[in-house]
Amino acid sequence: MADNIIVGAGLSGLVAAINLAREGREVLVLEREARIGGTGLYHPSPEGTPMHLEGLERYTGIDFSPAAAGPAVAPFQVGRVVAYGEMIPVDMDAISSYMIERGPRSTSLDSYLYKIALAEGVKFEFGRAVMSNDDVARLPADTILATGLHFEAFDACRVPYKTSFHFVARQTIPDEESNHVTVYHGEFTRDYAYTASTNGIQFAHVFQRDPIGKDTLKMFEEQAYLSEGIEFKSWSHFTFPVPAASIRTPRLFAGNKILAGTLSGCMESYMFFEMLGAMVSGKIAAMAVTDKARAYEEFKKATSSFASAYLAKKVSGLAPHALQKRVLPMAFRHAFDLPVAAEVAKRVMPGWKNIA
Repeated sequence: MADNIIVGAGLSGLVAAINLAREGREVLVLEREARIGGTGLYHPSPEGTPMHLEGLERYTGIDFSPAAAGPAVAPFQVGRVVAYGEMIPVDMDAISSYMIERGPRSTSLDSYLYKIALAEGVKFEFGRAVMSNDDVARLPADTILATGLHFEAFDACRVPYKTSFHFVARQTIPDEESNHVTVYHGEFTRDYAYTASTNGIQFAHVFQRDPIGKDTLKMFEEQAYLSEGIEFKSWSHFTFPVPAASIRTPRLFAGNKILAGTLSGCMESYMFFEMLGAMVSGKIAAMAVTDKARAYEEFKKATSSFASAYLAKKVSGLAPHALQKRVLPMAFRHAFDLPVAAEVAKRVMPGWKNIA
């Protein structure tokens, strides 16, 4: 029997595994998919996210720089917002943002961390789903549950969630046209949509915390074509649980188990940025195996902005599209006129306060 079991080979599970293995522990990771890289519903996918790379390395002991991680982590070429039809450039350097590839390809961040974990002696069992309450109960104390966006684990650990509704599409493009993100706000969703590209993958994602239909998708397709000249041939539709049903969602423990990543609520609750939070929470989960009090203090720091983002989303969700159409373009045009604005934007990211 391994010293420590981790359920889930996503970013938080891999970071936790690497840190525990470096302490001399025997670590076994159980992953429901047949390979690294998460669900095929969503990955491979490019994601843009604020990341303090030097601070993240100090905190986790893992080098995430482009020099080390290769194409898995890349500087932005273009960042912009389309707010009700108006395209506005965004200074991605001001908010320390990078393009990340997720998924099973060799160029992904998942694969980079997996290679490090193997080199540290971590063992993996693929095709091992932990799905029911009984499955979770049978796991030993201090098992780390880092299962990502799967309903079964939220239900088993009694973590409140909202069901979110998604359309995604992907296609290949030349590598030299990669490393961009365009975030869309418009009448097609009460949340947002985006297009993104890295390492030759072009991706689009439309989602909402309430049901969305093909009329929504059609409106977004028209806007993406008008704004960027992009057309996608086919779309997938699915649902995910997101930890945004309660202001008290974040939790590090469920009984005698340790939670990490999105299951722990270490996810920004306004726009659902989660990659930085996932990696920081992986380190915190590893810490919790031997020092629960210290880990809990670190977790509180990592999720300290959850409540304010949750309330901000509740308030903004009350605004009709007519008002948002007047306010959002102006807000994005002047978003970083003051240096403090960029600092605030970074500090609402789960985990930023731990590493900055």
